[in-house]
Amino acid sequence: MGSDGGRGDHDRLRVLVVGAGLMGSQIGCEYARAGHAVAFSARDPDRARARVQRVLAEAQALGVFTPEEAAAAAGRVAVHPPARAAAEPADLVVESIPEDLELKAAVLGELAAAMPAAVLASNTSSLSITALGERVGAPERTVGTHYWNPPLLMPLVELVAGERTDAAVLNRARQALTSAGKRPVLVRRDVPGFIWNRLQLAVLREALWLVEQGVATPEEVDEVIRDGLARRSRLTGPFETAALGGVDTFKRVAANLLPELSGATDAEGLDRWTGRPAAELEALRRRRDRALAEELVRERREAAGPGR
Repeated sequence: MGSDGGRGDHDRLRVLVVGAGLMGSQIGCEYARAGHAVAFSARDPDRARARVQRVLAEAQALGVFTPEEAAAAAGRVAVHPPARAAAEPADLVVESIPEDLELKAAVLGELAAAMPAAVLASNTSSLSITALGERVGAPERTVGTHYWNPPLLMPLVELVAGERTDAAVLNRARQALTSAGKRPVLVRRDVPGFIWNRLQLAVLREALWLVEQGVATPEEVDEVIRDGLARRSRLTGPFETAALGGVDTFKRVAANLLPELSGATDAEGLDRWTGRPAAELEALRRRRDRALAEELVRERREAAGPGR
């Protein structure tokens, strides 16, 4: 097995990651772990290099990269200022910059012109891929690859096609994600928020209502979601749960309850209930990441089979 982890040159992608922040740095490191050549485009290359080094060190500490994988990934990564990064051809461009349509379109538009064969993937969590592709000037090559935080530890990625995304481009994006160990979930219509954020925000809206109305404290709502709904939902999704519980029963409950649910159109007041000391938040993040890493390592071990 060669230094590229067994990936032949014909399978090796040239990946350009625009933005090396919390999300972009982890996304790029995963592609590097998979054997691809990764270049980061960053306005502050030194800061970006330091962040990439931290990601590789943390991935190794959590056990999701072996020491050998982390070292090999580091050798496949380069960090450049935007002008130099744009001059190098790429097969896949992954944009992970602030959630601003015009900013994303300007950055991807320049790269689309410079790289006429590249797949253009945006990590947007809420913007229309159709609208973004039109503004970029390459709607047929524009897709959404929405990673969930922390991307290093979350195996699913939403794969979003715009109205004019070419089917072959969508398939290339799917193959790239799969090569990096991800499980792409196809979003079949380009709707605001896609799948994950529509579900997440629907739950958050009702959680906020329950707290604001004095039904429960934030801690109690978190407990019910974390140790109740999430515990079961890890095994059965909402449609499976309804099938097991009885569709007629769920329909009767829905008829009684749906008219009573929150119809809020904003999350005003959320900051009132989420303030915590920085040290407490860091401890919470570490606990979450350790548990996610342990689960991911176990899944990879089971997928590899006996003796691997």
